This record gives sequence, C-alpha cells and structure tokens, in this order.
Amino acid sequence: ITVIKSITDVHSMYWIGIRTNEHKTYYYFNDMKNTTKNKNWEITLLIVSKSYINDPKDFMGKVFTKMKQQVKLFSIHYTLNEIKNRLTEGDNFLGLVLNENNRIFQESPLFLTGYNSHPVMYQRIQERWKSRMSKAEYFNSKLDVSEDTYSEPAKLLLANQAISQTCAALLWVYWEYKPPVFDLDYMIHLCQNFSKSIKIVLPKHSFRSQRVYNLLCHAQYNLNYKSLHHIAIEDGYYASDLAFKFLKAVRVEGKKRLTELAKTHNI
Repeated sequence: ITVIKSITDVHSMYWIGIRTNEHKTYYYFNDMKNTTKNKNWEITLLIVSKSYINDPKDFMGKVFTKMKQQVKLFSIHYTLNEIKNRLTEGDNFLGLVLNENNRIFQESPLFLTGYNSHPVMYQRIQERWKSRMSKAEYFNSKLDVSEDTYSEPAKLLLANQAISQTCAALLWVYWEYKPPVFDLDYMIHLCQNFSKSIKIVLPKHSFRSQRVYNLLCHAQYNLNYKSLHHIAIEDGYYASDLAFKFLKAVRVEGKKRLTELAKTHNI
C-alpha cells in the first residue's frame, strides 16, 4: 500500500487475487551443494486514484522495481470521478469488486450499487461473449491455412490475437470487464483469477514453453523489428496449437458460465 501511494494519490484499493510462487535453485560444485529459495507474489488489485494513470504498464513496472522484483502487480485503474459516474449509471464489474471483503484501503466511503441482474443484462453478456469468440475463431481459422508462402512472425501475431480475443471473452463472461489495453500477458494473468482453461497458455517449465510464451507476448514487436529467422517453424506450430486448445477449452468453460448466469439473471 505504501509503495502504491508513493506513486499516485490513492482514494481506495481492492483485492481481486493473490498468488505466491516459490522457486528453488540447486548448485553443485566440487562436492559442495548450495540451495537457494526465491519467493515472489503476483497480486491483482483495483486501484481508485484521484488522478488519471496515463500508462498502467509503466505504473506496474514501477511497483515491481520498488518491491525489489518480488511482487508483480496486475492493476485495474479508475479515477475517483470515473468510479462515481459508473456507480451512478450501474456497473456490474464494480458491483462485484467494490465490497467490504475486498477493500484494503479507503479514504472515504463510496455509494455502492451492487450487482444488477436482469434478462436484458444476460442478453448483453451473451452477445459480447459471442462477438469476442467469433473474432477468436476467425484468427484461429487463419492459423489453420496451409500456404506456400509463410511467415512465422505473422503466425505468432495471429496466435496472439486469437488468444487475446479468447481472454477478452472470458473477462466479459466472468467479470463483465473490458480491459483498456489488450496486452496479452496482462490479460492472461487477469484471467488466472477465475479461469481453469487459462493454464493451457501459461508458460510451463520447459525452454520451448517459456520461449513461445515470450514470443507470443511480444508478437507485434517481433513482426516489425525481428528478422524472419528469429522464430523457428516449431515455434509457430507450438503457438498455433496453444491457441486452438485454449479456444476449445474456453468454449466449454464459457457455456458452463453462461448457464450459471442464466439462473442469476432469471432466464
């Protein structure tokens, strides 16, 4: 809290999720054994500030640096005026997050409206879900085309877009939230708070998995600035397979979630 308040003038903060990761390193040399343990945290917060955060990614980077790279923040930002306007109009995402159980700091109370359930709201969720999934399916279909001319950087960008749109579909069907910035790593970690399917695209321990995840997250940059030979054909196949498997799993997960929402909205 102190670190965040040192960067911006905060009105209130709310927990969304927290995860801990522990890594062990073993070193053997001349019959000597050395073991080191590193523990870090990934925290998702909603932050209400008095002024606009122009670059959320830069903000999260500053927190990461100030916390000696032990805490990685994934933050959702609103100004106090934005919050007041949205609560007046009605916002189901804020209705879910802004509650006493999640609150970790508050300067003054907010007028909370709660969750708005109605058949019209369900229809809106369903329509936006279908729209995002349709876009994801389009990008996936382009990955499945066999052509004489190929470009692995372009294939990685298509996979990036397919996974991004699938994440956007998940964020809407669970939270009714649309991220202001479509950064893949950011969206994947937001989805990690509620989705089981997201494990498919999260990096595993293998070198290939870590490499492809990095390539996916920097797909636009790699397409514009890296050489054609920077990305191997195997990387493209691996990324395409992730996008296909992820979309397939999310179709099932989303259908189940929509069934739950239908009951909530009295359908």
